Amino acid sequence: MIPWQLLFLQSSIPEIKYYLFVGDLEPLVWIESAVAAIICIYGSYRAVSRWLMGQPVPMPDHLGARLWNVAKYTFAQVKVWRHRLPGVLHSLIFWGTTILLIGTILDAIESEFTLRFLDARFLIGPTYLWFKLAMNIGGLMLIAGILLAYYRRLRGLTPNLPMGAMEHYMLLSLLTIAITGFFMDSVNTYAYRTSYMYPYDLVGYSLASLYRDLGISVAQLVPAYRAVWAFHMTLAIMSIGFIPYTKFSHIFVHGALNVFYYRLDSPAAFRPIEDLEGRVERGEVIGATKASELTWKERLDLDACVKCARCTNACPAVASGKPLNPMLLVQAAKDAVHAGPTSPLVSEGPLVPEAYWSCTTCGACVRECPTMIHHVELILDMRRGMVSTSGAVPEGLSQALYNTMRLGNPFGFDPDERTKWMEKVSTEIDIPFAEPGEEYDYIYWVGCNTAFDPNLRPVAESLLRLLKVAGLKVALLREETCCGEPARRIGDEYLFSENAKAVGGILSNYKFKSLLVSCPHGYNNFKHEMPLYGVKFEVVHHAQLLSKLVAEGRIKPADASGLRVTFHDPCYLARWNGVVEEPRSLIRATGADLVEMARHGADSFCCGGGGAQFFFDIKIGERVSKLRTAQAAGTGAKKVVVACPFCNAMFRSEAQSFGLDVMDIAQLLEGANRKSEV
Repeated sequence: MIPWQLLFLQSSIPEIKYYLFVGDLEPLVWIESAVAAIICIYGSYRAVSRWLMGQPVPMPDHLGARLWNVAKYTFAQVKVWRHRLPGVLHSLIFWGTTILLIGTILDAIESEFTLRFLDARFLIGPTYLWFKLAMNIGGLMLIAGILLAYYRRLRGLTPNLPMGAMEHYMLLSLLTIAITGFFMDSVNTYAYRTSYMYPYDLVGYSLASLYRDLGISVAQLVPAYRAVWAFHMTLAIMSIGFIPYTKFSHIFVHGALNVFYYRLDSPAAFRPIEDLEGRVERGEVIGATKASELTWKERLDLDACVKCARCTNACPAVASGKPLNPMLLVQAAKDAVHAGPTSPLVSEGPLVPEAYWSCTTCGACVRECPTMIHHVELILDMRRGMVSTSGAVPEGLSQALYNTMRLGNPFGFDPDERTKWMEKVSTEIDIPFAEPGEEYDYIYWVGCNTAFDPNLRPVAESLLRLLKVAGLKVALLREETCCGEPARRIGDEYLFSENAKAVGGILSNYKFKSLLVSCPHGYNNFKHEMPLYGVKFEVVHHAQLLSKLVAEGRIKPADASGLRVTFHDPCYLARWNGVVEEPRSLIRATGADLVEMARHGADSFCCGGGGAQFFFDIKIGERVSKLRTAQAAGTGAKKVVVACPFCNAMFRSEAQSFGLDVMDIAQLLEGANRKSEV
């Protein structure tokens, strides 16, 4: 008979024999299951209790969208597959384990419930053959995934990947369960089902054939079978019981829960402080300096970490030798939470103050994390705590906060300098100041960096000339002040909230369709963060607007054909807000030859100026700006095109050493740096 015909001949397949050779050991399953259940329930209770001890944040809604996230990120492994080898091995392990677990549950339901109490079976005939085939596939997937995992670790293919006792336990326990499972299956096949199990039980049948060829009888295998059965059951059952205590928890518990509770709005909309004014009046700490001050979601974030090192390997602070290591910081913060509510979160090791201040808030860690941890929010909360308690805040940042509060800009410049330059621009380019009652297409929010830096002012002037050519009705703001983004990145939430209210009050006096900004930090601030404090306006970045105008034929790009350029994606434009194609469409429109850096688009490497790093420098390791400029020089391009004043300034500080010129996308488009002038 052809084996596949058995799928349609149910009567040819004998019933499964449960507890073959181990009937006297059946009570062991029930005892161990009860013990494992108690251990698992207690561990889960402890974990949930730790989370609920955290500060409250709004509970989530939109159940359907959250379940979709779980399906996408937990089961489909979307983020894991961003890196091919880890994606393959992790999916093999995850789905192999899942198939075996589901199969074991189905087997237990039939043997312990439907057969025992209803005298009914469902794993019979063709269903049983499909069941055995699936279990073989699952076991082979699991073994292949584990071997690949060890290969990756032994070859060092993923830097900073830990390989301690926990990692060995996870891999070796799963490997042992799979191998012993195949051995037990082979003995069962050898004992009573060799006539019909090929090719559905491929591994079991092959091993059974080997026993037969070696002349080993079933009776000779029984003692080993009984010992392996007891060991396999104990290991499998107790591994389930210990899930809350091990990294296995990320598969079905902490990781999946963290994905479920992950925010549905943009991750760039950093969490606001609830009842901020009330907390300030009561003298409460804003942010967190000890474990008890973390929110329940931040505590869940910490428990969801699986030490995959993706955040660490993507982090520019790590690459430049700074004290920050996102993975180690999260692990140390988790240890602090587990140690008790008074445990400090700013202390030593990975939690030194310099680690928190090394963060550029570029979001590379958040983008990489497969369990959806928001490292940046955690770091910002620690910064808030240090600012709130007058902790270890670098002098340069304290000065930036003072300048913002006193002068309306973090640099400490006289506000009149901004106004005088704007008046000059208004006269020369014929761009009016906004007037109440008039309606404008755009109000241009220049931003502190551009308004006060003589090297950046030409960018705004190029942009305004282009908008003039396009026939748009654009206005400047005489009352422009700091948007407050640096204050929020430093950790002064109250100053930011006051700034947001002031800016909202200024803008509410005028009628305009959209707010135009050149700074991705300001763009993110107006789009995602100010709305948290009631300030809501339509906002557009100049790269988006220029791309639209070129596509509509309202601006004719300058001819830059033959000019070899590379484009640096600002973190707050590409990674946090997904604006990737628009700047490139503008470069293509000029005819320039675009050469991409290895890390570009949403995977861009930070310029080093974000997270308030622009206002101070930790004198440890290499400058992030130097690393990124070296990457740009490595493309062979002689010009770096940017779309952010912070990036512009950071590149300019390094460009001369690498023989590079720096220009904004608006300048390239206008022709201020066209080929004929090079």
